[in-house]
Amino acid sequence: MNLQKCEALLKAIELGSISRAADQMGYTQSAVSRMIADLESEWDMELLRRSRSGITISSAGQQLLPILRSISADCAQLKYTVNEMHGLHIGLIRVGTFTSIADQWIPKMLTSFQGLYPNIEFELINSEIYSDIEEWILRGKVDCGFVSLPTVNDLNTRFLRRDMLVAVLPENHPQANAETFPIEALEGAPYIMIKEEDDYEIRRFLDSLPYRPKLRFEVSSDHTTLAMVESGLGISIMHSLMADNGRYRVVWKPFDNPQYRSVGIATAKNARLSSITKFFIDHVCTYFTLT
Repeated sequence: MNLQKCEALLKAIELGSISRAADQMGYTQSAVSRMIADLESEWDMELLRRSRSGITISSAGQQLLPILRSISADCAQLKYTVNEMHGLHIGLIRVGTFTSIADQWIPKMLTSFQGLYPNIEFELINSEIYSDIEEWILRGKVDCGFVSLPTVNDLNTRFLRRDMLVAVLPENHPQANAETFPIEALEGAPYIMIKEEDDYEIRRFLDSLPYRPKLRFEVSSDHTTLAMVESGLGISIMHSLMADNGRYRVVWKPFDNPQYRSVGIATAKNARLSSITKFFIDHVCTYFTLT
């Protein structure tokens, strides 16, 4: 069995595309197709099903997938251990994250982690949809990911911190000096909505209220939202982790009935994690016990 061919198969499954797998691995599309075809011929079974809409993994491929991932993880571990024995700390960690984590936590955690392991590389993949990150972890597209808890059953999770849902206000807002923002004050308030298809907390919070803000703008960026609030165009609702970034002249207030989400870091239950991924997860958890 050729490890390179197995890696090509895993990358094609991960990305859902032979051409994208070829681009990432630095091969031609025909070379990756040939490697996968060689495995199918060697093992006498169909591993991928091809159609005009792309590729899907066959039932035989699905059965072999955990073994292939384990072999890949073992080879990565072997390479890392050999490098470590030579006094090197080399490897790649792929991390799934969402904007507020990437903006507020990741830079500080990576700075401290790379102080210990300066040669370890990171690939950060971002989505505002929590289920995307869960799927990436389960498919092996990322080694670990930040998630909102609770999550799906096939993940191992470690709790990190609670993050409060807050009202974000212009500095001259009548409630700017109040300790909390009354939920009833949302009624008819000019509202800037962050367009996040899967933001369960904000959507669930608003849907549970008898009070309705007046939608004035819908935007797709947290930073755009904060800039618009700063300009007095309305108020918004977001998590304190994003609101408390110090870059915009806004104030944020907890609601008089506090709302929270729990943030954790997750890995797939059936995944064999590399040492560097375990080091990183332990480092993240330690970071939150010290801050």
